[in-house]
Amino acid sequence: MKTMNIDIPYYEDMSRYSNSDIGYFLKHGPKSLKDYKNGGGVKLEGSFLEKGTMIHEYILQPEEFWKDYVILDFEVPKVKQQKDFCEAYANSLELLEDEKKLKAYKSSYNNSKPWQTALKEATELCDKYSQYIEYLKVKDTKKVISFADLNMLKKIKANIEAHKKANELLYQLPVTFECYNEFHINWEKTFNQPDLIQPDGTKLFIRCKSLLDRVCFDHVNKKIILIDLKTTQNVYNFAHSVEEYDYYRQIAYYGLAIQWYMQEILNLNSEEYDFEAYIIAIGKDTNNEIRVFNMKDDTMLNNRIGLISNTLKRISWHISTDQWEHSQEYYESDGTEEL
Repeated sequence: MKTMNIDIPYYEDMSRYSNSDIGYFLKHGPKSLKDYKNGGGVKLEGSFLEKGTMIHEYILQPEEFWKDYVILDFEVPKVKQQKDFCEAYANSLELLEDEKKLKAYKSSYNNSKPWQTALKEATELCDKYSQYIEYLKVKDTKKVISFADLNMLKKIKANIEAHKKANELLYQLPVTFECYNEFHINWEKTFNQPDLIQPDGTKLFIRCKSLLDRVCFDHVNKKIILIDLKTTQNVYNFAHSVEEYDYYRQIAYYGLAIQWYMQEILNLNSEEYDFEAYIIAIGKDTNNEIRVFNMKDDTMLNNRIGLISNTLKRISWHISTDQWEHSQEYYESDGTEEL
């Protein structure tokens, strides 16, 4: 029986390939994937991903949420000297409070006011911008959210609890289930095709990784339930998101990871288990409506498994040959490729 080595955090491990990497390869090609894995590619950033991450953690890892987030609604200084003062004060190592204020004031304001006046004005600035100063102290270790964000999170959780299927999947499964949130699986995809077996009999394989929002195992009744949370602009046009982001490919990829985990880590046969997969869609509008979609479509999933296998095989070819400028088809032909 194998063990999983997950010493490297999921998002920092560039040696393994995720479902997102497959999507990147299919959309942008081998060279862009290599650049991306080396830190030079374009990444999705900004409030779109940050809000989804915040919702995921609040719902799936509430015990971790307040380690990563802090609520601060504050007034930001509009004058440069005020901002400079707040930053100097927040970063000061001075132990004595009055000295701390005076040094921050003198470094920010070019004037010769008596120290008593300077201390008075510095104290007023500290009082007025106390929350902004607190933000400056924690901004490198915690993400800042507002009370409006917190109210949104509470509303989403309440809507999930009020939704009969979402509530069941997240909070009311039978006690025979063992459930894991943010479940990290490092796994391998081995290729059994004769042309991919080395002369010494070694089979070509590729190192993969998956981070499952929630997976539940019932070893008594032999059942596996995979649950994924998605935020979306419109829960009533979610089919468009499923197609645009190929969520069936993601579910299939996670299914392969679970299959490997069952066989290699638990020494169990996943084919003896019933498999269910759901997406809990969370609306990002003011209503934050919840809808649950059954993603267990064998035809769609089997199609995506074929796509995944073929794509991983192509990525493996680029890894083994270290040729990334063009596609495998380009290198193995006269340069003409099929659509």
